[in-house]
Amino acid sequence: MVSSHVIRSFLLLFVVYVYLYRTSFSNTEPEANITIDVRQAQKLLDSGYTFLDVRTVEEFEKGHVDSEKVFNVPYWLYTPHGQVINPNFLKHVSSVCNQTDRLVVGCKSGVRSLYATKVLVSSGFKTVKNMDGGYIAWVNKSFPVIVEHKQLKYDEL
Repeated sequence: MVSSHVIRSFLLLFVVYVYLYRTSFSNTEPEANITIDVRQAQKLLDSGYTFLDVRTVEEFEKGHVDSEKVFNVPYWLYTPHGQVINPNFLKHVSSVCNQTDRLVVGCKSGVRSLYATKVLVSSGFKTVKNMDGGYIAWVNKSFPVIVEHKQLKYDEL
């Protein structure tokens, strides 16, 4: 005969197992909903979302998504020692956006923006979407872009 202590212990372990199992799967659901394709991104931007371009300033100036509200805050910076995460990324984003703003985050291909999106969500930003495929996918769909025209100095010609 099995003692009541063994049965209680088994039930307790079972409850803990079920709780951990359900928690581990429920934590992955928000990540699955973070990334959207460029068509979805365009619809969100047309409905009033802000576009946050996390490419370098140089990349941004060569061309970027054309939308009503667009900000450029680089997630990675290039240094003589290589690529580093922008230590002021959150500070700069917070200076142009509120945590309640609805954001679509993009980069060149969708990798940097995915990292940036995860940082923003974990820092309290409520509605943030990563644009899968990035600027490359946006251009491939022939969606509107803006190219910054900078005046060249004589010695740059």
